Amino acid sequence: MRSVHAPSRGDSGAGQLRAIVEAEDYLAVIAAELTKRGFTVQMGVPYGFSPAEWIVEEVDLRSADLVVMAMHDRVRTDRLRHGSVAEDVVHRSPVPVMLVRAAEGLRPVEAFQRAQPSIIVPLDGSTLAESALAPAIELTRAIGGRMVLVGVVPAPGELVAGEGGAVITYVGDGLARLEDDAKTYLRSLGSRVAADSISISRVVRNGKPAVQIAGVARAQSAAAIVMATHARTGFARALLGSVAGEVIHQSPSPVMLVHPPRPSATRPSSSRESLEKLIGV
Repeated sequence: MRSVHAPSRGDSGAGQLRAIVEAEDYLAVIAAELTKRGFTVQMGVPYGFSPAEWIVEEVDLRSADLVVMAMHDRVRTDRLRHGSVAEDVVHRSPVPVMLVRAAEGLRPVEAFQRAQPSIIVPLDGSTLAESALAPAIELTRAIGGRMVLVGVVPAPGELVAGEGGAVITYVGDGLARLEDDAKTYLRSLGSRVAADSISISRVVRNGKPAVQIAGVARAQSAAAIVMATHARTGFARALLGSVAGEVIHQSPSPVMLVHPPRPSATRPSSSRESLEKLIGV
């Protein structure tokens, strides 16, 4: 799909028609190549409004399950000033959106072509993070891949947010217990995922969540990272300031972002509360 902007004052109707024809010709070349590879392809060249609005509209019209799109890896101040179609789509889309950094070229394709590609799923014990599991399972199954569950706990002596906004640090036995809790939690979830006949492994790392998640993806030559993200207000706040935004900035792998389910009144169990704040996805 490729959108064409409505003409501005002074643009001729002929110029607008030419832009639409050029967009259709461009998509036709890509569609022909995909058809040769065995895909069923539809094309659309919406007219007017913003590209993000039309992309989301097409999701509904075509009953799409996933949006895949490239995004520029701008620095934060530039992104805040100019915005991003990709970010706007994530904010609006009712289905998961997989973002590919344009600078990575063909490397994401190569990762998907490996035998049993790895899908990274960061988890912190929260309902939000776990909402990415179902889409991750579907993606892993579709590509014949394996799933890597990742938990991140603080590095020794690192300051983290605790209950009531207090700043705390973990060392010695406290850190060891936190690591054991993370391993136990991932083991429990892994048993559920393995029941779906999916190969699975688990990794617990110490340090900054985004850095460690991207590091695992790099070490595994991962095909994709699947994680949940809030998108409740302006997108600069929802993505740029989140762990998800940092992962997109640092990881060579595509990142598939999933909206959480509607909030429920059920609180996380006490066994999860010690992990919930360690990845602020």
